[in-house]
Amino acid sequence: MNSLNEKGVQFLLIALGIWMAKELQYPLSVLIVLPFVLFSPLGGWLADRYCKTRLLQAMVLLQVIVLAGMTAGLFMHNLWVAISFFTIFCVQAMFFSPAKKGLVKDIVGSENIGFASGILEISSMLALLIGQIGALSVVYILLCKWGSTAGFEAAAWPCACATGGALLVFILSLTIPRFKAQSSRPFKWSLFWEHFTQLKMLWRNPVLRNSEVGIGYFWFIAGTMMLIALQMASAAHPVHSSADFMEVLGQQKDSALLMAWISGGSILGGVLASVVCAKKIRAWVANAGGIGMTIGCILLAFVPYGTTLFFLSLSFTGFMAAGYLVPLNALLQDRADNDKRGDVIAAGNLVDCFLGIMSVVVQFAMKEAGLSPQAQCALLAVSSAVVALFIFRKMKKYV
Repeated sequence: MNSLNEKGVQFLLIALGIWMAKELQYPLSVLIVLPFVLFSPLGGWLADRYCKTRLLQAMVLLQVIVLAGMTAGLFMHNLWVAISFFTIFCVQAMFFSPAKKGLVKDIVGSENIGFASGILEISSMLALLIGQIGALSVVYILLCKWGSTAGFEAAAWPCACATGGALLVFILSLTIPRFKAQSSRPFKWSLFWEHFTQLKMLWRNPVLRNSEVGIGYFWFIAGTMMLIALQMASAAHPVHSSADFMEVLGQQKDSALLMAWISGGSILGGVLASVVCAKKIRAWVANAGGIGMTIGCILLAFVPYGTTLFFLSLSFTGFMAAGYLVPLNALLQDRADNDKRGDVIAAGNLVDCFLGIMSVVVQFAMKEAGLSPQAQCALLAVSSAVVALFIFRKMKKYV
């Protein structure tokens, strides 16, 4: 639900920004990951020091408050109020993540961590997809009913529904079992600049380090592909300065369709990888996923946009990428010490989000350099091949 709401309101704000002649896709993409870069040590410390269940419940309650504020901002026709509350939402997501991921091993143990970790990632991907497409679909229906000038109202009502859904989730979260905190480390102000300490701890352990290299690259390529899809949709459905919200929505629906294909493949790949790794983390799943991810990027570089083969290539890329991610995530969560798991996950989030920011910078640079989306996919194929070779050489030592 956290992922669904975050992605849904992000795309509502992107659509409103385009309607108001403001390109928000790049700053909002950075805004989502920036709190992980700034506050990861504090988030990891909280997840280790206190009951993860209590922390998760507090973050879900904060989500309700934030969504209510965003809804009010949209009803007031004030985009900047909505963006301000969205900023708080991004900070909330940072504190939410270590608690959510840290609870997995507490609940299922090492034996089932491969399957459970995969299901966790799949549910997040599915929620991102539903949030993105669902929000735009609701807005489209409301605009057809109210007219293309009712952009703010059409965006506000999905936000209001998300607020109600988050309230229900908070009530349900009260049933999650509690587990004893694994650490007694006291608060220190140095937590605000302990990033390098956490990264050093992660980097000293070769299993954790090499797993995180692979995981971080997944989020780099995921962020880059999302922005490439937006660029493809913009080229296929250009929006002029005088466009109404319906035209903007048409462009956003096209980008959502592209993401649906790649996310749908990711969900199927994640399910299969989770089943295969149900009782044991298997290295060959990550190796096969890395090779397939490279092949998918090659296909996207040469297959014409909008054809059936193009959409199948998108789905295939997502399918193989998810298979690549599942065993790496499970290995990271399983091999981290119990009393340091929150710190390890926070350090991993820091790397993931730094690479998420780099994906925005790299894709923007490729776009400004005049590279077509197909050429950008070709470059991703080269980098994917390098990372796949690295994972192949390292993973066989550990599992």
